[in-house]
Amino acid sequence: MIVRAVCGTLKRFFIPALGALLLTACTPSDFRKPGPLQKEDVYNSLFPQWVELCAVSQISKKPGYGANIAGGPGGHAVLFLHGACLDPASPYPVLRSCPDGETGISMNSHFRNANWVGIPHRDFFYNGLLKPDEALTQTAYAATKQEAQKRNLYTAIRFQDWTAEGKPADVSDEQWKYEISIGTDYAVSFGRARYCARLPISQEQLKQVITFLNGRNALYQNGPKTFETNVLQDNCNHLTHNALAAADFWHELPVHQFILKAALTFPVPKNEIVNLLDQTQRHDIGDLHALYHDRLTRKSLLEKGWLPDTPGVILDSNPVKTPNEIYNTQLSLIFYDDPLLGHYHKAFDRYLNQPRYHDLKANLLWYQTLYAKIAAERRPLSWWLKKEPSGFVAFYNAYYAWLENQQNLVQRGLTMLTENASLSTGSMPAQPGKAPVGPEPVNGP
Repeated sequence: MIVRAVCGTLKRFFIPALGALLLTACTPSDFRKPGPLQKEDVYNSLFPQWVELCAVSQISKKPGYGANIAGGPGGHAVLFLHGACLDPASPYPVLRSCPDGETGISMNSHFRNANWVGIPHRDFFYNGLLKPDEALTQTAYAATKQEAQKRNLYTAIRFQDWTAEGKPADVSDEQWKYEISIGTDYAVSFGRARYCARLPISQEQLKQVITFLNGRNALYQNGPKTFETNVLQDNCNHLTHNALAAADFWHELPVHQFILKAALTFPVPKNEIVNLLDQTQRHDIGDLHALYHDRLTRKSLLEKGWLPDTPGVILDSNPVKTPNEIYNTQLSLIFYDDPLLGHYHKAFDRYLNQPRYHDLKANLLWYQTLYAKIAAERRPLSWWLKKEPSGFVAFYNAYYAWLENQQNLVQRGLTMLTENASLSTGSMPAQPGKAPVGPEPVNGP
């Protein structure tokens, strides 16, 4: 039996509209570019709460090593939360806020009484028991499965009956859960490469994400409703997309839409990486008129003191483990896009080629320049009130309070990076370098 390692399964009918959603070339991606984020300790100090949306590649297992796992080039999506942990008093996955907590979130069509499983600790979620640069051997593969079972990741989660097909007689039902889930829900890098987009959020937003995810699992925990998923109407990216929608980052994407509409709008892992980065740039951060008249942006600033175009938005990548005794390593992760006129390829290349999206110092320097321009071009409130309604006053005051906080954050980050570099080289700390040429001047509406 081949276990299809996807976050949703297609209905048993043909959708002609899918032909219009061209699956762009299946040539394996180069997941070495831009590479993993450096200076994680500085990043976490600056941004104590963040979410990471990851598009992970197809999975292709070599024959002869347990379950025959295979997945298509559309890949899978996982979510990582920094600042959240699993409730230790609950065997069933329930999230709560906690400083420095780390939890990976994965939805899987295997589950019967859950929408998602939570995997504590970043290293284990992505790398199992291996260090980032270690090869995957049969010994490490077996040890990681044993460790996962020791951690009781699936103790309270029931699997669909069909997942037991092909299970060897000498393997217990509980052991089989960990065999068919490794490389998808935990130890993701064993069998998959990934691109991830990281977004710092406020403490209040993280609580909203947690509330949403707990609510999704609560629908299925005790029945009688059974979790059923399919690619078009309720896939892994519906979960990750709507978790961010709960934090007012973007609009919700309804699940179980009419099938023909769903076929034209269903989210795709790699597309969603671009969508997240696009969303942070949907307005010029210096255009107060546009920001004020966007309902989500106005709400997030007034209620949470947060705007989506923020330092710390990072795109990184990690290849599958190599050498690899268990999985094939030539892996595809595709866009659903028009290969000639489509947006996603061009946008993705643009983000890959901008250092501020994958280098923390370049990111902070870019925002230092931008914020200086915005501050220098500040117009008085009286000027704005000739053009905007009276409700603009609260927004104006909140905006410039936010700007001051952001400038302080950026300066603190650059100082930390400078001190960090000085400690590494043994030299005395120096002042942060001059910012490179940055954004164009910010103008009024």
